[in-house]
Amino acid sequence: MSAHKKINEESSLFRAFESSEFRSTKHTNYFYIYDDLLKKYFNKKITFVEVGIASGGSLFMWKKFFKENARIIGIDFNPSAKKWEKYGFEIYIGNQSSSNFWKKFYEKVGKIDVLIDDGGHTNEQQLCTFLNSYKNINNDGLMLFEDTHASYMSEFGNPSKYSFINFCKNILDMQNQKSISKKINYDYLNKIHKIDFFQSIVAFHFDEKKAEKSDTIINKGKLVNSEDYRSKDIYLLSTIDKLKNKLRDIVGTKFYNTVKKIYPYVKFFVYKIKNIKNKRFFNKD
Repeated sequence: MSAHKKINEESSLFRAFESSEFRSTKHTNYFYIYDDLLKKYFNKKITFVEVGIASGGSLFMWKKFFKENARIIGIDFNPSAKKWEKYGFEIYIGNQSSSNFWKKFYEKVGKIDVLIDDGGHTNEQQLCTFLNSYKNINNDGLMLFEDTHASYMSEFGNPSKYSFINFCKNILDMQNQKSISKKINYDYLNKIHKIDFFQSIVAFHFDEKKAEKSDTIINKGKLVNSEDYRSKDIYLLSTIDKLKNKLRDIVGTKFYNTVKKIYPYVKFFVYKIKNIKNKRFFNKD
């Protein structure tokens, strides 16, 4: 069975892609991803935006996929893309690297539900699209970036510290530090609930309620066997843990408090050494 035949049997989006009268180019794995992420919008009254519409085929694909209730908007830098307006699509011509373009775009269009960036794939274009759009995505909305393998391609000046994929990784790092750090205070972190990394696609899920800073809570259940075993396999730390409750009686409160202050630093260096050993898990061979 060919790869195309298999996709055709499993993906409603692929069937819409195949039936489009005009040319469109997608990677085969995208159909599975979009079927999964976008199925909740079937037959819904949504505003959908695609950046980079080229030969127009994807506009017809999305229209068939989402059905008649969807408002389909295309953005392209090429003025000739205006020809797709006669088919009922809204078309905006502009540079996705321009904050001024995005400002005017959202003033006219209002908030949207889904944005797919299949534009020029440069770091600047993808970064500008994200930073100018995240405030304009509705709750339960999505922003998806296609062809993120461009962040590893020399023709785009990559790999680079300032690639789009590194920007996404930084958001992931900040998202995971948010509950323990007061320094993490980027506005988009208050809106991003989840980030999905796929082969060549990054998807941002927006929901302000679900994106709230997480707090630790404890229920009212009975506490049973609460001894902390996390360091039991590390002799130095387990020995200190065993002795520290007896230290107050042996050496007095003052010295005990000093040991208590130093202990976190001891743990830090012990785990720092263990982390060096973890290098073996990162071997690419």
